[in-house]
Order: sequence, then C-alpha cells, then structure tokens
Amino acid sequence: MRSRLPLTVSLFLVLAALLPLLPSRAETQAAPVRTEAELRAGLTGAWHLTVSRTAAQAVIDRGIERTVSEMNYFLQSVARDQLRSNTPVNQRLDISFPGSNITVGFDQRFSYTTSPAVPTDFDIEGTGHVTISQYFRDGHLEQFFDASLGDRWNTFELSADGTTMTVSATQQGPMMPVPMYFSLTYRQRT
Repeated sequence: MRSRLPLTVSLFLVLAALLPLLPSRAETQAAPVRTEAELRAGLTGAWHLTVSRTAAQAVIDRGIERTVSEMNYFLQSVARDQLRSNTPVNQRLDISFPGSNITVGFDQRFSYTTSPAVPTDFDIEGTGHVTISQYFRDGHLEQFFDASLGDRWNTFELSADGTTMTVSATQQGPMMPVPMYFSLTYRQRT
C-alpha cells in the first residue's frame, strides 16, 4: 500500500498540472440550437458546393461502397449502379420559405415545396412516387423521402457561425444491410 501512495500522488499532480490546458466546457460545446425563425433566416438563399464535383462524387462513392460491401455479392453491382444513378452530386441548393412553407431546390432541376411536417406526394421521373416531409427539428432542417424502394433523410445544418451548411444524407432500403451515408458542405456566395 505504501508504494502506491507516491504513484497516486504523482498522477494527481500531473493531472492537476494538465487541467488548465484542457479546453473549457464552453469551448467544447456546439453552437446553440437555432429556432425555426433563425433557421429560416440563416438557410435562405443559394448554397454552392465547397469542393469540386469530382471530390463530391468521391465522397458519395465511398458511402455507396461502404453499403454495397455489406450486401450479397450478386446484388452488389446492381445496387452500386442504382445508388449511383439515384444519388447525383448537387452543386447548388436553393432554400426558401415562401409563406409558411419550405422549398428546397436541387441544381435548379427540381424542387420540393411542402408545409412543415406535412407529408406531400410527388412523382419523380424515373423513380416513381415518393412522399416527402420537410420539417425543423433539433436546430436544423430535415427532409424525409419515403419511397417503395427505401427511405432517405437529408439534414441541413448551419455551422456555428452560419457561413457554411452541411448536408448529411442517409438512405436505407429493404435490401441494404447498412444504410448509405455521406455529407457535403455548401457555402453561400457573396
């Protein structure tokens, strides 16, 4: 017991000396959760991808590969092709809030306008029928796509200073043992 005392005292002194070097609780906390009004103001506008199309495609492809690597070998090629064709790189996102609605546009190709938290049916060329819900939750904007072949969640989250927006996408389907996930960062041009 006596030989452990100097070791315990030494460890205590080392920890006490290192304590001022550790970040304070305030420095490690995330940005405060934004209200719906703050999100409407902060997210409104045209958001542009912060990396090249090639770099963004590589991020998406890594997400696809993580997913298909867990699938049956005979399904991998078909699933890879389907996921890649249904997950384009969106270089521009337009977000607006007309009236009380939410509108998110992707590369000026298509957009979805819904009332918050109200599931709305859309027919998407080449994909079929999908039900989309858009809503504010936990300080960010979310989209939920419900389709017969699977579900997808997009989360739009502002950085602490509001200068960038991270879009995280998760897709899950009945033949997918693990969800496909990726995230990309966007910035408004001034």
